Amino acid sequence: HLIAREKHGLMVQILGGLITYLLMAIYCREQFGEEVSIKRVREIRNTILNELFNSNSDEDNQGNKILKEPDHLMQAKT
Repeated sequence: HLIAREKHGLMVQILGGLITYLLMAIYCREQFGEEVSIKRVREIRNTILNELFNSNSDEDNQGNKILKEPDHLMQAKT
């Protein structure tokens, strides 16, 4: 989906997408010896989200996960 509406914004968004694809292509080739596939993209996305969620979460008294801000951001606010 295109977000930007101006010429420079569109260029940034297109270049960002190309860079992301190229990095994914390099990673998939190095790690798995295969082309980029939607299966790998979803797998990598889920891995990143799981790592982010597990490193920045606490549990409330019912055992539900609650995201919290990283410590370095909490310290910067005070």
